[in-house]
Amino acid sequence: MGERREMKILVAFGFFLVAGILISGVAQADEPQKPPAKQTYVELLGKVKVNPLSEDDSDEYDEELVKAKCNKNGGPTAYDTAVQGLTNLQNTIESVINSTDNSIESDVSGDSSSEEEDEFKSICGSILILKGWTTLGVDAIKPCLDLEERQVVEILLNVSFPLIEFVCENDGSQLLGFFQTGGIECLEEKTEGIRACLHINSTFAESVESTESSEAITGSPSAIIPKPFDLPEFAVDQEDCSDLQTMQNCVVGQLNECAQRTPSNFINSIFNIIKKESGCAAVLKAHEALATNAL
Repeated sequence: MGERREMKILVAFGFFLVAGILISGVAQADEPQKPPAKQTYVELLGKVKVNPLSEDDSDEYDEELVKAKCNKNGGPTAYDTAVQGLTNLQNTIESVINSTDNSIESDVSGDSSSEEEDEFKSICGSILILKGWTTLGVDAIKPCLDLEERQVVEILLNVSFPLIEFVCENDGSQLLGFFQTGGIECLEEKTEGIRACLHINSTFAESVESTESSEAITGSPSAIIPKPFDLPEFAVDQEDCSDLQTMQNCVVGQLNECAQRTPSNFINSIFNIIKKESGCAAVLKAHEALATNAL
């Protein structure tokens, strides 16, 4: 059950990350002096902590267990290499936050059309910088991980990086088009319907709730060894992929009721990327072929 729960969270991650960013942008509408997308982007990055061992609550973690795991899997230098890689990534995130935050006020010029284009171009430029440093951070920590955990990382990257490339295609034109065609308003209008789509499958709904409850109690995903040093195992199977397809149909169906189709097409493309890169597209295709041959 644990493997299926983590798989469900993974394959839905890309959609909820993007949807969460876009929905949270609505709250910025009453602050016209600050471009909403950039402000939301800065706030999101501010919540990212890739090196929990360096945080004030590091006493919740057993650093010696982390060191022992790194030493066992990658040798005596693996721990220091991992921590340095994560520190470099965290420093880059902070640098991007500062540079983006400092540019927010100067972006307000009154020329909303060119301002929006520049805004998304700037966001995507910094995302691509973070993508490169994320790769370096992952490479630094891989020696600490078990074989199964390394496979988890590969799947996460296989899903995340194509999503980034899609959203930031042509300097963020996909994301800009989403905003300009009422994507924010569409998501806000259909928020309740989208939430209902999560509960079509009870296992998925329960897994999300249990994960949120656990993190609320401990303040972190693990009270012993922190992620990314301790990752869940999971496998892609037909049931998980069918659940993802059902959720996609439900969410896209909700968004199809909005005034324009661009928002639903945008989110549908995100789901398709998740299915392809997680391996679900191939699993569903094989299952469909078997079902057809059985007739």
